[in-house]
Amino acid sequence: MSFKQQAARILPLLVFVVFGGILGRYSETPLAVLCLLVATGAFVFIGMELALYVLLICLPFSFRYIIPQLLEIQTPTEPLLGMLSAVYWIKKIVDYALGKRKGIPTFPFLLPVCAFIFVTFLSAVNTPDLFGTLKGAFRASIYIMFSLVIYELVQHHRSLKRLFIASFPSAAVAVIWTVIVLISHIDEWQWTSAFQNSPFTNYSVYGSFTAIFFLICLSRLLFDNQQYDRVMWIGWFACFGLGLIMCFSRGVWLSVIVAVGFMLMQLGRGVTQKKILFVGAVCLVLLVCLSLPGVYSAVMERISSTVDVNYASNRARLMRWGQAVTMFLESPILGKGYGAFAMLYEEDVSLVGSYVAQFQLGAHSEYLQVMSELGIVGLAVWIWLNFAFLQYGFRAIKRTEDSFYRSIIIGLMAAEISLMVHFVVNNLLNGDAIGVPFWGIYGLLPAVVQIAKREKEITPQENEN
Repeated sequence: MSFKQQAARILPLLVFVVFGGILGRYSETPLAVLCLLVATGAFVFIGMELALYVLLICLPFSFRYIIPQLLEIQTPTEPLLGMLSAVYWIKKIVDYALGKRKGIPTFPFLLPVCAFIFVTFLSAVNTPDLFGTLKGAFRASIYIMFSLVIYELVQHHRSLKRLFIASFPSAAVAVIWTVIVLISHIDEWQWTSAFQNSPFTNYSVYGSFTAIFFLICLSRLLFDNQQYDRVMWIGWFACFGLGLIMCFSRGVWLSVIVAVGFMLMQLGRGVTQKKILFVGAVCLVLLVCLSLPGVYSAVMERISSTVDVNYASNRARLMRWGQAVTMFLESPILGKGYGAFAMLYEEDVSLVGSYVAQFQLGAHSEYLQVMSELGIVGLAVWIWLNFAFLQYGFRAIKRTEDSFYRSIIIGLMAAEISLMVHFVVNNLLNGDAIGVPFWGIYGLLPAVVQIAKREKEITPQENEN
């Protein structure tokens, strides 16, 4: 074993030991965060791919850490994200200066990604708080650049497999943990308060996170005709399916229905009667769950409240949408500045009582929030980002013949579509539990397509030899 490999294995332990001691002694000073960043930077520089896996393992269990000067950092997600982006660009600059080229095709979404980052910073011209907007824009850019990091690091079937090994067990533990908490608070099942002592803050984040893994599992079971451990994948599917059943978010229900509908449209190729029966069995399970005492009435009441304008959450959402439109009309070109909605909007006490949002307020719609904060320019770039992804994905589905890679492509597209639909009625990208998967999938889809393309080109050559 080389020195680099030994260091990559030992360094994570040293990071946690050293940082833990410093954080305990100097938690009220910036020194703890500074040491965390230095140690994380060294860790990422020595083992960039390993740092990616550590990030995915820790993602559902990251905690918000408040540091002096009223700054917040999601630990360890955001330090790892920031250092991954920094090391990525340092290596790119060094490779460019030395004239090295790794032969990796250019990231297909590089132009819209760079344009969105640029517009995010450009919106600062209208902001009521320049420092707050620049700080938020920098943080958002780190999340966006995660797509480039994923595309760079996942270039082989081996790294793709490791990516799933790092993310699926960790996600399953978080979902099972949350299900146990929800069952223990079954009387508050439909409220955010039921999520106390769970890895998630509310049912929207929990449902969207669970739906991502549920849809990827479903796609693998439906579209992959090759030999693989179906028992294990059915287990994953059952785990995330149970977690999804425990979610009480209307936005999640709608997004999953649309995503599953997209997947059913792809069934015309490589599908068998058994797979159709499998989908029917899933529907049967849902019907059984709805027949449980009290479940059907609670779900129907939740659905009926969707069109009830007197429902408190609906009124609050409409007020936020109206505020977003007002902000857009005041600054239609570049918006009010990234993060300005939270700065300018005040909760209506008649709707929320004495409750004050735990963290920053959102417009309850990612699209309206982008429109209000980044203007028509930012909204156009945001739509461009989403459209480019969908267009690339649909082309990849038609061109990919290998059932394994095709199932992964469809699953990733379904997961991203579910988030795009949910973003109509909620804004979740500011949090790491959704921001990391969204931008990660944004870079993972073209990476999987490139892997499938290379393996297709290699196979005929091996057959000829």
